[in-house]
Amino acid sequence: MSDTAVGAVSGTGLRASVAAERLRRDGPNRMPPPPSRPMWRQLLVQLTGFFAALLWVAAGLALLGGLPQLSVAIVAVVLLNGVFAFVQEYRSERATTGLRDLLPRRATVVRDGVRREVDAADLVVGDLVLLEAGDRVSADLVVQAAASLRLDVSTLTGESDPAERQAGDRLYAGTFVVEGDASAEVVAVGTATRLAGLAQLTRSNPRPPSPLSRELHRLVRTIALVALGIGAALFGLAMLLGRPAADGFVLAIGVTVALVPESMLPTVTLSLAVGAQRMAARHALVRHLESVETLGSVTFICTDKTGTLTTNQMAVVEVWTPSGRALLDGVGYEPMAQVEVDTLKLQLDRFADAEFAHTLHPQTGGGGPGGFPCWIKHRGPE
Repeated sequence: MSDTAVGAVSGTGLRASVAAERLRRDGPNRMPPPPSRPMWRQLLVQLTGFFAALLWVAAGLALLGGLPQLSVAIVAVVLLNGVFAFVQEYRSERATTGLRDLLPRRATVVRDGVRREVDAADLVVGDLVLLEAGDRVSADLVVQAAASLRLDVSTLTGESDPAERQAGDRLYAGTFVVEGDASAEVVAVGTATRLAGLAQLTRSNPRPPSPLSRELHRLVRTIALVALGIGAALFGLAMLLGRPAADGFVLAIGVTVALVPESMLPTVTLSLAVGAQRMAARHALVRHLESVETLGSVTFICTDKTGTLTTNQMAVVEVWTPSGRALLDGVGYEPMAQVEVDTLKLQLDRFADAEFAHTLHPQTGGGGPGGFPCWIKHRGPE
């Protein structure tokens, strides 16, 4: 941290005993977990979908029509399909939860006059937090002192340009420090943060049906109407021909059940499962199988916020100059990177808050009269 921000940290922060007591009183600094459904309800959803309901009706009609073998076959198709879809989505949810738990979140605080690093979940109201470029704000804070502090607040506002903050301003959980440093006091944690309030608002809205779900519902309604219409017409025709009512009923049920495509449900599920496996091979998890078709129907993605598609950390990977090309291998906001020019690799120290120039020789990769200017910007408002 800069001398300005460090010098402003004159207090000793909270005592460890006080922090432990507040942690017990207020609970850990965590976002409210998303609502989860029990496993039996997830399985029930797969077994009672719109298409599955049509097959259940068909199985019942087949049983009434004296076709027990067909009824058992339809029930087996519904059960196998439901269990398969449930297992696929359950595995994806477990993998997503596991990845979320693997993400470390740490914060630098001052307690008992000593600067220390703690888990972000252990932050409590009153903690004195030290922030520097690359840090994530893990709770709602009030700035005590700041030196050239700029934050990426796109998580809350959608604005990609970093916002400047000064002493007395409030910082919100979920934002990122992109420049400068500061000391700030925690004023809200966990469910009391603004980010938690926004998350609660988004969860209160029901998830809209996917395009595939809407199309399948429309197709099922059409199939049901056509099958029932033809079955009723054949029953009426049997009556007009003087056939017994029982025979006409059996004929109507047999034709109605025959018009229901029992194999369509497992075919759709298997196709979506294959798509989910292909995406998993490309390191993309799909929680709901229907999302595979939704993503497949996307032709253009228009966005002005890098955080929408990335982890809010950008790094230069390639530089073009009139004399040649250089490849960079850096991690996030770290001020170090490995630069490869032609076949030579070298280490460059990079300033943490601005752009700088280094002269690279086209052949040796070193500086000198024969080199070319290579401007590298690792991070900043642009």
